[in-house]
Amino acid sequence: MELGADIVEIDRIRGLASRQPRFLSRVFSRDEIAYCRGKKNPWQHFAVRFAAKEAVWKAVGPGRLSLVDITVARDRRGRPVALVKGRAAAGVKITLSHSERYALAVAVKTR
Repeated sequence: MELGADIVEIDRIRGLASRQPRFLSRVFSRDEIAYCRGKKNPWQHFAVRFAAKEAVWKAVGPGRLSLVDITVARDRRGRPVALVKGRAAAGVKITLSHSERYALAVAVKTR
């Protein structure tokens, strides 16, 4: 079993996006961007997805993937799932959480 975790300051993601206009499109899929922008506070959602991408990257093994290869989606029940290159990441489970200032994600790879 492999474990990955990451915590991100929400203001850091907001700042990166304001300083680097292409940041969002280089890191997030179109679906992720649309989902986050549809929320009352989109930066919490961008930050928690960024943390999830980092956590999955750590659990799967650095060097095998880039952040853009990883997408955070929702299953039929609304639970977060990790996709790698558009397909469900086999054996990878993720959990997400955020407050007003921080976003946290944990990924576990069981296979």
